[in-house]
Amino acid sequence: MSFDFITFMKFLEALDIEIEAKFLNAQQTSELPVYSIDGHKVSVYFRNEIRQHNIPAILREKKELPILVVANYLTPKAKEMLREYKFNYLDSYGNAYLNLSPLKVYLENNNASPYVKPSSKIFTQAGGQLIFQFLQDPQLVNETQRYLADNSMISLGSVSKIIQGLSEYGYLVSQDGKDKYQLLEYEELLDRWIPLVNEKILPKYYLGTFSFSVGMKDEWKKKYLRPQIFWSGEPAAALLTNNFFPEKFSMFTTFESNKDIMQTLKLVPNQNGNIKLYKPFWLQTNQMDNVANYLNDINVVPPVLVYAELIYSGEPRNLEIAQKIFNEHIKPKL
Repeated sequence: MSFDFITFMKFLEALDIEIEAKFLNAQQTSELPVYSIDGHKVSVYFRNEIRQHNIPAILREKKELPILVVANYLTPKAKEMLREYKFNYLDSYGNAYLNLSPLKVYLENNNASPYVKPSSKIFTQAGGQLIFQFLQDPQLVNETQRYLADNSMISLGSVSKIIQGLSEYGYLVSQDGKDKYQLLEYEELLDRWIPLVNEKILPKYYLGTFSFSVGMKDEWKKKYLRPQIFWSGEPAAALLTNNFFPEKFSMFTTFESNKDIMQTLKLVPNQNGNIKLYKPFWLQTNQMDNVANYLNDINVVPPVLVYAELIYSGEPRNLEIAQKIFNEHIKPKL
């Protein structure tokens, strides 16, 4: 759906409340379109769907004017976070939060359903594992399909179908009509990958929930420094920034049996523990990089996965550190 004044009015009409709206096409103070609602200027941020991991993108917008988020679908968690950050919102189902003194509206109909893009056929578990390769390094789009299949741990046939799908929906474009590709819309693709990795991939590679044994928690940076372990989420943020204290731990390990985990890693199975263990869903091919990470005390997964876990948590302190990781470890490589 394209966004224009007629579309905007449909969202307002769904509220069944008398509200005067105008489009202001002059003296805009933001890159976002500016509208007037009952005399209040707002910058309108429109998307088909807003989930919790989309909130950081909204936080990055200029804020000379109050922001009004307009979406066909807003998840309950996203609405909660928008209210927390004092963003106004409307959805196509008549749910609304407007805090524009003296205009105060809060409607919750609880009748919304997710918006599904037709391109969702490429956002499968296998698709997510391949997309992970491209998000780590956009230049990998020109690697052989065999290389991509091996490193993504998916079938060769899946690679071909997913690349075709990414091309059809504008994420890959052929350069000069040759068999060379360029990755486009990186941030949008990352945005869509975040729920995919957290909801479809990580559960498939989940090993269990554990607790530290006595004396291990305070020394986790050193005592777990070994090539078979890769930190993600909050502990990885601590290692990458040196300015973060993890409360929940996410670890990827090549140890799979509980016996190895308990004896070698000194972790105790505990369904209420604060350590979640996963098997890697990618092939560790560059052993020299792994050794370098090990020797430099930063045995972490690729930053894009750290970012995805932090953003998906929805916790304000994690969102802040995730943005720092994006700016310092992801954006410079684009």
